[in-house]
Amino acid sequence: MEFKISEKGILCIFRFFLLALLGNLSVMPPLYADTLSDAADALQNGNYIRARMLYLQLAKTNDPVALFNLGMMEQKGMGTPANPFEARALFEKASRYKLVEAYNTIQPAIKPAGNQRVLVVQTPQEWIRAQKANYYTLQLASSTNRKLIEKYYNENRLQGTAGYYVNRRQGEDWYALVYGAYPTVGEANAAIATLPKDLRKWSPWVRKLKDIQRLIKP
Repeated sequence: MEFKISEKGILCIFRFFLLALLGNLSVMPPLYADTLSDAADALQNGNYIRARMLYLQLAKTNDPVALFNLGMMEQKGMGTPANPFEARALFEKASRYKLVEAYNTIQPAIKPAGNQRVLVVQTPQEWIRAQKANYYTLQLASSTNRKLIEKYYNENRLQGTAGYYVNRRQGEDWYALVYGAYPTVGEANAAIATLPKDLRKWSPWVRKLKDIQRLIKP
């Protein structure tokens, strides 16, 4: 099975899956996050040599995100001649460390090592799109500083329970972080009081998910 995706789509995948915590990963050291962020910046700027170097550094520890990203670079020939065989090998290795995106690119599918559970991973925007449009969510923060929102999202380990999106306002890109999906306004408001202190520091407020889903940039 050939995995087809546009280069724009590749960059989107790289950006949003960089800091996904999978399986039994419970700690993400700052150096790890910084290296992944630096690799993403290098890739976005077309500095494939630096991006490859940083991903290879992490791949030595069998980091599944780095293995997956290296596989995508091999498959699409980003900074090196395309090598589908090497790409497949990297995808297979990443899938054994529970990265679902890699798992889904290989055929036939292989089982993760041992009895580890495979988690369905979504980008922050995909999480928002997957929620019911008639539900409500809590906007935790918004900023023109993308890295600030990403840091807040990752430091609070919000993968699978929240998402963030970008919307252009008055000539600037604004990044907004939203949390949870609630059937009614009352339930959403009641949930604010139950949030951890770190999630309440910017005064969360209730929003309709359908309004946010309309705003998300394609």
